[in-house]
Amino acid sequence: MATMVREKGSDTVQSVDVDAQMGQIPLPPKEGLFAWMQVLGAFVLNLNTWGLMNSYGAFQTFYELDMLRGSSSSSIAWIGSTQAFFLFLVSLVTGPLFDAGHLRWLLWVGSGLLVVGMFLASITSAYWQVFLTQALMAGVGFGCLYLPAPAVVSQYFHASTALAMGASSTGSAIGGIVYPILFNQLQPRVGFGWATRALAFIILATSLVPIFVMKSQAPPRPARNLIDRSVFRDVPYIFFNLGLFFGMMGFYIVFNYVELLALSRTSISSSLAGYLLVIINASSLLGRLIPGYYADKIGSINVQASVTFAGAVLTFCLLAIRTTAGLVVFSVLYGFMAGAFMGLPAAGIVSLSPDKSKIGTRLGMTLAFIGFGLLVSNPIAGAILGESQNWTGLIVWCGVLLSTSFASLAVSRVLKVGHGLNKVL
Repeated sequence: MATMVREKGSDTVQSVDVDAQMGQIPLPPKEGLFAWMQVLGAFVLNLNTWGLMNSYGAFQTFYELDMLRGSSSSSIAWIGSTQAFFLFLVSLVTGPLFDAGHLRWLLWVGSGLLVVGMFLASITSAYWQVFLTQALMAGVGFGCLYLPAPAVVSQYFHASTALAMGASSTGSAIGGIVYPILFNQLQPRVGFGWATRALAFIILATSLVPIFVMKSQAPPRPARNLIDRSVFRDVPYIFFNLGLFFGMMGFYIVFNYVELLALSRTSISSSLAGYLLVIINASSLLGRLIPGYYADKIGSINVQASVTFAGAVLTFCLLAIRTTAGLVVFSVLYGFMAGAFMGLPAAGIVSLSPDKSKIGTRLGMTLAFIGFGLLVSNPIAGAILGESQNWTGLIVWCGVLLSTSFASLAVSRVLKVGHGLNKVL
């Protein structure tokens, strides 16, 4: 807000931007070309963070059947879960750093760690080497890069926030399609090393887009605590976080184990089994776009609760699926629900946050909380599976997590807007 101020003892009149002086975020500008360029930058960040993380199932299968076959399923799952954990945990720090105006620093450091980590992973052969490079280095890089995507996009949109968030999050689905196909096609031909280096070169090239395109429009704010203590009094927000916590735990179990499950419980060919993760990620592309459009009309949390319920039902149906056709249909439907769930958390946080200047900090807190769930979810699933191949136990564990997620999201909605089904949230 600009106001006219006359200097004391002078006839000079100056225009002063009161909002800038008070450290408030200005109203979102017109949702034009530059705003959609931010969506492009966020798309690439999601491509190289969530997209690569969604591809870990291809690495899990390769490690279990080949390079790290001497390690247990649970041990190998720790690589992917630690990678995901750091994506979320580091966001607790990147939130305040983003609010303080360090977007460019976050993009350079995160991209460097991710690229170097993947190049070093390509020359590994032992479990501890893979863990150090693919889990720790790449995971911390993920953490630096992910939060700026929704945080920047939320500054440039108002009426179409959920649509813009959903569009940028399609990078996760594209990465989850491209990276597993490249790895599965290249690895038998050129070996693990060059297959992994090919992914690293793609990440290196695409990382230049957000570095040179993305710009935060919020003025830098003084450094503050990593924690926004007001959230502990915001009960709907707490239940919303519990819903995300259990939902992410549940959905990612299938991402990591669908190929192994197919090879163990059906007569599917090994080549088609390798494409089930691709099918899930391809279907999630529509799941991120279509529900994102309707979320702006009926509410992001309403949509998220609905797809979580559908995901829970589908997971329990997996107990009865023993055919290749049934597993393919399941993958299509499950991918749609998972994509919708993963594309909407940021929009939900925005809708539950009355003080928009704290969105970066709240996003960081939520992501860090979710990270602890992802850290233990797949290793627990691997321990349940064990050497006896207890797929029933693994599926039930996944279904219970998604059911609990739906219940938490429903409670959050009721506490915020009441029982009416026609209320937008």
